Amino acid sequence: MKRAALFLALALLLLRVAFLGLPDLFPEEAYYWNYAKHLDFGYLDHPPMVAWLIHLGTSIFGDGELGIRIFAVGSALVTVFFAWRLTELLYDRAAAVQAVLLVSVLPFFFMTGFMMTPDAPLVACWAGALYFLARALLQNRASAWVGVGICLGLGMLSKYTIALLGPATLVFMTLDPAARRWWRHPAPYAAVALALAIFSPVILWNAQHQWASFAFQSAGRVAEAWRFSTHELLLSILALLTPVGVALAGNSLFRSASLETEARRRQLFVRTCTLVPLAVFLLFSFTHRVKLNWTGPLWLAVIPAMAVAVSGLTNSGPSGLRRAWIGTVALLFLTAAFFLQYLAFGLPGIGHPKDMALLPVGWSEMGRSLELQRAAVPRPANGRVLLVGLDRNFIASEAAFYHSRQSDSVQETTGAHLFGGPALMYEFWFSPAELSGATLLLVSFERTDLDRRRIRKRSGGQGEIIEHTLERHGKKLRPFYTRVVTDYRPAAISEKPSKP
Repeated sequence: MKRAALFLALALLLLRVAFLGLPDLFPEEAYYWNYAKHLDFGYLDHPPMVAWLIHLGTSIFGDGELGIRIFAVGSALVTVFFAWRLTELLYDRAAAVQAVLLVSVLPFFFMTGFMMTPDAPLVACWAGALYFLARALLQNRASAWVGVGICLGLGMLSKYTIALLGPATLVFMTLDPAARRWWRHPAPYAAVALALAIFSPVILWNAQHQWASFAFQSAGRVAEAWRFSTHELLLSILALLTPVGVALAGNSLFRSASLETEARRRQLFVRTCTLVPLAVFLLFSFTHRVKLNWTGPLWLAVIPAMAVAVSGLTNSGPSGLRRAWIGTVALLFLTAAFFLQYLAFGLPGIGHPKDMALLPVGWSEMGRSLELQRAAVPRPANGRVLLVGLDRNFIASEAAFYHSRQSDSVQETTGAHLFGGPALMYEFWFSPAELSGATLLLVSFERTDLDRRRIRKRSGGQGEIIEHTLERHGKKLRPFYTRVVTDYRPAAISEKPSKP
């Protein structure tokens, strides 16, 4: 069974590599590619690691899907390495083999190893931090705190949620008598200082931008409309781990601890590093929305214990649960292959989804169509014709990427903030005041977005709303709408009271 597990993990890796450059970019990936084209130490909604990795990947492999996604696979390999080492440290090599399979086949880890988002480097850093924490807390290795500091610092450059390992560590150091010695040792404090030093570019960026990103991810989240989402949180966990995976994780977390001291300490480590971060998301879900991917990294702590359970199932254990796990692995493998095949090529007799806003289907065709439409718009005296996506950032991001002259399109594609809507980093990259007098090609999937009062108020002239049909392989996906407006007037100009 060890060979079978390693073979499946390798097959899943090769499957991702084979499809890296084939499907269109997910909208999030296109948005982070625009990050990389505005390289900086920080951004409103995320730290800069995803932009840095995309910049490095596209510098080597070119500005295509492959270059953007290559370090998602690289991050997955780092995750596999540390999952192996952590499981081997806590248990044995047989369980480590199953841990490799788990972080290869479970849906969250499979997708973070293919799709380039902040979660890809976050998961790699989270796995590394857990390994070095285990060496420090369970094996009393002072030198391991250096690894903890490096992984936490790099993780904070990836996504702020890795900070949840901080309170988890404090809880373990409080509850475990042997670990209390670290309260009096300089190594943990040096690790925190090292992490902050690595993270300092983001602190500097925030200091220069009115602490915008920190506010966005803290007070901004709390200020969102109240919404009970605990049921959605639980469903997301089922989706990330599968029902059988949830059963294995629950059994690993809540079964009675062995009387043997090291086994109790090991279980306490797994519990605190899993349940403390989970408790934060659970409390948040009582009043706010918790997104599907948020809890994904915290399950890395319980992966070793799940791997032990899987190792036991493959050798003995209840036959029903063993068959359920083998069936789950087979289903996940086939689903992953089907999903990537479907995104890249579609399937005979089955069309692509009509709502392609969240999927990488049809964006390249839409980008080429918008390029031709923008080229046909007469240029004003100032020479600028900008494409404006009236959603949050998907249309603008994809249109900039799927343009034959990407370097130009990045400077001429922007978002809905020109008309008072949200546009995330486009609000930083494009000042409305600097675009006064420009001609704009407005784009939306909703016709009503192009006929709002604020558009008429902030432009000197408006063309007709034109409907277009997006097609792929001769099949209709969905309509989208464009409208040319001239003499753009920023809010400070358009809303200024007229003189009597």
